[in-house]
Amino acid sequence: MPCRRSLLVLAACCLQMPTSFAQHAHEHGVAHLQIAVEGHTVEASFDLPGHDLLGFEHAPVSDAEKAAVAAAGERLKQAAEILRLSPAAQCTVADATFETETPEAGAEHVDFVARYRFSCAEPAALAGFTTGLFKAFPSLGELAVQSQTPQGVREQELTASQPEYRF
Repeated sequence: MPCRRSLLVLAACCLQMPTSFAQHAHEHGVAHLQIAVEGHTVEASFDLPGHDLLGFEHAPVSDAEKAAVAAAGERLKQAAEILRLSPAAQCTVADATFETETPEAGAEHVDFVARYRFSCAEPAALAGFTTGLFKAFPSLGELAVQSQTPQGVREQELTASQPEYRF
């Protein structure tokens, strides 16, 4: 039941965000993160352009392209490296998944979705995070973040030179 509740928090975060953020267009170089904190749980959902993770954006055809998708997925599963939460909060990864969004008929773009759930022993010490996304995928230029925490809803853009987010 705690997982279901935290998913509801993340869904509420998505419903409260401005329409322009919630329905962002596919844009090379820009990933999106929605993150929600409730109690001891942190839920995060990344939407990432396939082009910046793979170097191509069509559905994989060759063995090399399929291997590139698998490698990107393995990097995305390293939740504690992609999203380094405040160490004092003592957060551990409870779940990390990724999937590729299947292009609709006639669509050329393949995107990735990565979802993480963390459990934090000291949630009061959770001040923010640093992302390792730019090191894992250097062609990403920007991460548009929206958070919903006990401190409220906040938006900020992160870059490789500024990868830190404060709640």
